Amino acid sequence: MINLRAYAKLDLAIHINPKKSRDNYYPVDYLDCQINLFDTLCFKPINKDIKLICNNPKVPKNKSNFIYKAAYFLKEKSNIKNLGTIITLEKNIPIKAGFGGGSSNAAAAIIGLAKLWKIRLTKQLISDLSKYLGKDFYYSYYGGLAEVKGIGKNYKLAPLPAKSPKFYLLIIIPKKEKPSTCWIYQHLKKSDIGKNLKKYQALKKSLIDKNKNAIIENLHNDFENSVIFHFPVVGKIKQDLIKSGANQALLAGAGLSVVGFFTSQKDANLAKQKLTNKYKQTIISQTI
Repeated sequence: MINLRAYAKLDLAIHINPKKSRDNYYPVDYLDCQINLFDTLCFKPINKDIKLICNNPKVPKNKSNFIYKAAYFLKEKSNIKNLGTIITLEKNIPIKAGFGGGSSNAAAAIIGLAKLWKIRLTKQLISDLSKYLGKDFYYSYYGGLAEVKGIGKNYKLAPLPAKSPKFYLLIIIPKKEKPSTCWIYQHLKKSDIGKNLKKYQALKKSLIDKNKNAIIENLHNDFENSVIFHFPVVGKIKQDLIKSGANQALLAGAGLSVVGFFTSQKDANLAKQKLTNKYKQTIISQTI
């Protein structure tokens, strides 16, 4: 039996480059870290079948689940037909909230099943699987404080020569259901694309220099203005977090969750107390 944690990712910056690639994709640059919010996966060997058990009824337990996709991909690559497992997933990361929980689960599944089934993971296999499962899987497999560059389904990751900056976080998840990332791209404000290059460069430097004030000033997400335009509740949550003492507030991934950044755990807890009655789903966490 193997037990692993799958940590949520946090995009400190999402910068969309204005010039599309030849295959009509916007190149996107990310500065990512992980936070102390995680799912737990337990792997037990059985013959042939792949089964998933989960404590959250909203998690699909079929082949649409990234855990299944990763497991079947690895099994097919191994060419060993009798491989099987029961995977028990304890779900804590909010679903479809911008924290890459499904992708993180898939990355943990690949690592856990490779140990269970005694399969060697290669960079090529991970690269191939990332084209199937996407950027968040690719990042979650490696983790840490890193820059990820993506063009279409091709990704490159470069670890930054520093540890993740220590911030306490208050996460607020609105009731509204998140649209697909594809929908977000289709509704991007073209005027927002590419305008944050200087902030991206400044944030990357400040992360390496461990300059917290500069980090706070340069956090950004190129999806944010477009998401707020279509979902005003996101802008309202940002305002409430700032009014409640957050040093900064940022859309998580493609939304719709918002993350408040605090330099003090006490301040984060006080903000949670102020906002819990207004927003039903609030989570305290921190960067790791």
